[in-house]
Amino acid sequence: MINPSHKLVSSTVLVWLSLFSLMALADHSSNDSVDSRIFYSYESNGEDFISAVGIGTTFKDPSSNIGVQFNTSLGRAEVLATDGYLEEYLSWEASAKFGFFSTVSFYVEGGFDILEAIAEDYRDDDFDHDFDDENDLDSFIGMGLGFRSGALSIEGFVRLREIDNDTWEAESETFSGVQIAFNF
Repeated sequence: MINPSHKLVSSTVLVWLSLFSLMALADHSSNDSVDSRIFYSYESNGEDFISAVGIGTTFKDPSSNIGVQFNTSLGRAEVLATDGYLEEYLSWEASAKFGFFSTVSFYVEGGFDILEAIAEDYRDDDFDHDFDDENDLDSFIGMGLGFRSGALSIEGFVRLREIDNDTWEAESETFSGVQIAFNF
């Protein structure tokens, strides 16, 4: 059973991300402090992978380039569970990055799976297993480094992930990846 506080937190974050994204999509061509982006990311550990497409908004101080970036993405994943089975699932993640955003960027980040937070996690529930009722919210923390040239940017990152379900837990927790974005 999903903790009701997870639903409240994720609903609040979802509304918050939506409002910031709408603000950023307004005309800000002359505003150096707000930036929007569409991105594709791919991360892996061995044969395990997570790929996603998403949107994001960056708010920064134009004089220091220190800022925060809010992202949301839809993804597909395949991970090997500790029981040896390959698990596939869809995710809808929300994340925030804090750091230095310029031609060269570096940041720390954190995020979680909105879909798992607001809906019952039915992955692999067709089988009769001993349920441990310890389904932690799928989440991650990480850090990255990026380069931007005009409207295009590329980032490399490393993430420590918590991926599980009532009936399984991912064998891999550390993922590294790349993100390519079109900024406007």
